[in-house]
Amino acid sequence: MRGYFLAFLLFALVPAELFGSPATENKMQFWANSKMGANSFRAEPITREDLIAAKGYGIEFLRLAFDKFPSNERDFLIGDADDYKCLCSADLQRIKEMLRLCEEENMPVIITMLSLPGSRWAQNNGGTDDLRLWQNTAFQEQAAKFWTDLAVQLRDCPILVGYNILNEPHPERVHDKRSTHVESLNQKEMQKQLFVFNQLIINAIRRVDESTPIIIDSSAYADPGPFGELVPMDDGNVLYAFHMFEPYEYTNHKYNTGKYVYPGWVRRKYWDKKALKIYMDPVRQFQKRHRIPSHRILVEEFGGYRRQKGLPKYFKDLRSIFAENGWHSAFYAFRDDWDGMDYELGDQRLPWEYWKAEECGEKYPLERRGDTPQFSALIENVEL
Repeated sequence: MRGYFLAFLLFALVPAELFGSPATENKMQFWANSKMGANSFRAEPITREDLIAAKGYGIEFLRLAFDKFPSNERDFLIGDADDYKCLCSADLQRIKEMLRLCEEENMPVIITMLSLPGSRWAQNNGGTDDLRLWQNTAFQEQAAKFWTDLAVQLRDCPILVGYNILNEPHPERVHDKRSTHVESLNQKEMQKQLFVFNQLIINAIRRVDESTPIIIDSSAYADPGPFGELVPMDDGNVLYAFHMFEPYEYTNHKYNTGKYVYPGWVRRKYWDKKALKIYMDPVRQFQKRHRIPSHRILVEEFGGYRRQKGLPKYFKDLRSIFAENGWHSAFYAFRDDWDGMDYELGDQRLPWEYWKAEECGEKYPLERRGDTPQFSALIENVEL
């Protein structure tokens, strides 16, 4: 292990020039004006047909994750999250092919990681949360090496407009495995821990890629609340991201079985546009306190189960708030694996034939429409 640390330190000291010149264009210019995007975390590469449809809807960028992709290794691209050595070449080739397709269709892309060394995505880990990244600095050094290796390979891709270091980091869970929210935890300490990690990764990327924007999520699963203690990075090409699925008991299919509607009471709180604005207020306060312009704030994910009552109004109110603040946003999800957040399907039940095909591992052709109330609320012009 000492040999590995020495090798990493020597690697980190190599001048960026020896790795070749990064793309010359200033990719931060893409983020100069408010953008509307979408997420896709599915198990198969996005198709040209999907990209053409997305552009037709006015979607301006896609945030892609690849952790569901099949691989000959234990973990896609990483090889083994228990002990990262190098990028899996076959997996890397699949990513490059997908980026080439996006380039051909002029669809800008953010790449996000659901797994890192010492932080295997729970869905690929038997449903168990992997918190080793926050407990062992050796895994953080491996994560830095991973991101350096990936940046060397992708830095010249003109369509790549963002590296998202890690989706929904949650070091809080090390201290309180029951907690999914921020109220019961020392957020100042958590943000300090996350700041040190983010700085390590940003330094590693910047040694080989000076221009590609880097996107960091707030802690507590990218909740807006931790922005109250978030410390900005000393890098003008960093965007700050959060996710907005509150009230979670309303947007989540498991917790809302038809008993909650928007606007309306969720447990003991009334949720409307005003309540949504208050929940996201720590982000605005962060901007004000540190003079962070709105074009460096990204609502990285927002969404809800497509059959929830009042969902179009919920989407319209959220998008109105985003627009008022000048934030970028990306809904979850566009043509993902799960039908529950495929808004082109509206709020209708899927036919029995669909579920039969699912059981047999077959594909059933779904009739998607861009004029459903749910999807229209996501792509239509926002009224302020």
